[in-house]
Amino acid sequence: MPNIIRVFVCLCTLLSQQLFADELKKVTLQPSWFEQFQSAGYYIAQEKGFYNDVGLDVTIKDYQFGSDAVQKINDGEIDFAVGYESIILGKANHKKIVILYALFQSSPLVLLSTKASKINSISQFVGKKIMTTNNDFAQASLKAMLNSNYVDLENVNLLPHSHNINDLVNKKTDLISAYISKAPYELDKMGVTYNIFDPKDYGFDMYSDFLYTSEALIAKDITTVKAFKAASLKGWQYAFTHITETADLIFAKYNEQNLTKEELVFEGKKLKKLAFFNTDQIGEIDNNKLKRILELYKVLGVTKGNVDFTQLVFDEKNPRLILTAEERTYLNQKKQITMCIDPNWLPYEGFDQQGKHIGLNREFIDIFRKQLPIPIEIVQTSSWSESLQFAEERKCDLLSLAAKTEERTKYLNFTSPYLVTPRVLVTKTHIPFIDNFTNLSNKKIGVPKGYEQEEIIRQDYPNIIIVEVNTIKDGLEKVENGELYGLIGGLDTVGHLLQGRFIGQLKVSGKLDEKMEVGIGVRNDDLLLLQVSEKLVNNLSEEIKQSIINNSSAIKYKEEFNYKLLWRVLFVVLLLIAFFSYRQWLLTKLNKTLNKKINQKTAALQELNESLERRIKERTQKIEHSKMLLQDVAFKDNLTSIFNRHYLFEISPMLLTVSEETQTPLSLLLIDVDHFKKINDTYGHLTGDNILKFIVKNIQAILRADDIFVRFGGEEFIILLPKANLEESVMVAEKLRLSVEQNNYHKNGMDISITVSIGASQYQHTETLEKLISRADLALYSAKEKGRNQVKKN
Repeated sequence: MPNIIRVFVCLCTLLSQQLFADELKKVTLQPSWFEQFQSAGYYIAQEKGFYNDVGLDVTIKDYQFGSDAVQKINDGEIDFAVGYESIILGKANHKKIVILYALFQSSPLVLLSTKASKINSISQFVGKKIMTTNNDFAQASLKAMLNSNYVDLENVNLLPHSHNINDLVNKKTDLISAYISKAPYELDKMGVTYNIFDPKDYGFDMYSDFLYTSEALIAKDITTVKAFKAASLKGWQYAFTHITETADLIFAKYNEQNLTKEELVFEGKKLKKLAFFNTDQIGEIDNNKLKRILELYKVLGVTKGNVDFTQLVFDEKNPRLILTAEERTYLNQKKQITMCIDPNWLPYEGFDQQGKHIGLNREFIDIFRKQLPIPIEIVQTSSWSESLQFAEERKCDLLSLAAKTEERTKYLNFTSPYLVTPRVLVTKTHIPFIDNFTNLSNKKIGVPKGYEQEEIIRQDYPNIIIVEVNTIKDGLEKVENGELYGLIGGLDTVGHLLQGRFIGQLKVSGKLDEKMEVGIGVRNDDLLLLQVSEKLVNNLSEEIKQSIINNSSAIKYKEEFNYKLLWRVLFVVLLLIAFFSYRQWLLTKLNKTLNKKINQKTAALQELNESLERRIKERTQKIEHSKMLLQDVAFKDNLTSIFNRHYLFEISPMLLTVSEETQTPLSLLLIDVDHFKKINDTYGHLTGDNILKFIVKNIQAILRADDIFVRFGGEEFIILLPKANLEESVMVAEKLRLSVEQNNYHKNGMDISITVSIGASQYQHTETLEKLISRADLALYSAKEKGRNQVKKN
């Protein structure tokens, strides 16, 4: 019975493994040589499950002499291959291949001679026997090394490679082509001294061991290509970090050449140096270096072909759209693509007063436009509801920043999402933080009409009373005047409005578990357009996404002053002025009447009159005080027109709360103009004021729209950086410091150099603004102590 159970368990295990394998995407890899450390990264990615983790079932094929991997990639017989620098010739010969990365920044391929042969320089190669393979001697690095030392290839004797190091030792050949990571170990072990002729020592540090694939595979399945590249690099990173462990694996499982562990460890250490030669980024590739390789081949007379290196290299930072023949024909016939957007969703997107598409998402659309052979035209609508209607009526092909809902699937398909943001609840400031939305039962909560979050809330919180609003701004106004208890929207959008129009009135009071994930909605009667749109989205790397999100030009908007609050205060003050003016008029009139009637009265009456005048004066002072209160309401600094200290203390509680409750970083920069007193003493205070305005203008050009820039006092400024951690804030501070340093103040023949010192700190749990500023002040003090014109963090 126990044996039956064991058999049953084994069968279940095998069956589950088979089912799991069937779910994985099957791809093939052709290595460039027999099993050894040269392919270690791919073995590690296989054994550690890195390929499985990204949904791939990889078959690593056996190496075969004479096999043309470039042609097989071009023909689609294999999916991925590893090749030498000569694969550039394949591209020059119109093969549809694409390089994913270069593993070795300098080629391991060298020529060796023994010391006993007395061949100590390349000039002595003439008339000598060189044992090599056709593939080895096809590499530009070896050819260029010989050619640059005036050795004609016709004056050497090339022998077929036996791959036996003893042929060099026994003088069957004078020189031998070999990998610096393998043959030297064998010679050292035999006690044979030798010379190494390495192309990089002669200025020819060529790439080697490119991972490449076909244009067809990228056009068909870019997700698989990206996944294979990422998992392979992860495998190489692990292999070079754990050389001994990797050598043990190859020795036990991938060792058709019967190499020793010591050989494998030696090879691993040598190859690691080549992988990180002049770089700390594994797989790095530079088009200029590739161009140099092609030029060498041209000089050597190997090829006359040209290569578009933007087509040869797969660059995720500068994506290129690779289309199938069917997709290219479709786009050429379509002529243009129309897109509807949300016109009221800044900072993500909207229209300016001239009807131009603005906002963060426009940056993404511009990237899509650069890749497409036809234009994307934006269709102007007045609301998101109208955009949804246009999409349903096929007046636009695409719907920008759309989330998938059951209702929308009736007329749209959806790409993968490329923007993710938290959904938050906004209420009046006196409402405590809400961590459980079931507590909102029977509360009126606003949701912008047509937004997908309405379906989520109805499903998860059926007792909430949902009220549709036209726009987020419209909903916030209804919260402000008490028509709604709260409004649910994306954090960035409501944050944009809270910092301007609704400051001091509303706040973020809760966060939904479900985040907002949006991509492109595509009309569901056009599957080819869906394929193209998905490729555009998949071409967006995380670096591109983060760069756009942090790019100030993408989301700059005009700051809105809270005029509603100002008018309220102004109205109250005007009432006070009118009241006291009326009282003053009455008292003055009474005083004149009394003066006429009792001009000759006693000193007592005169004293009473003086008392009345004192009371009038006191009331007048109160009026003046009210005027001062009105001035205090203003949030702008009179000199520089940026925010003042009052605004900082008004806005900071909301920013600290958002940072605390959404667990997003918030950093502060404290900036001090170096030697400002000396500037004032030398050039005068008027010039000093102009320099402060000049510095502010330079800094504003660098900051993002949601960064808070404040004149804290005198020559001190504070910048609050939402969503920026300490390291990111230091990078921003360094940009600001350089901008100030590199822009001298020029006016009336003066050329005044200006520098600033900056202290940076990041908000910590439950910390007050004063404490945050205090820590930045300590960092600023350190920057000044170390010589000024620098950035320090605390």
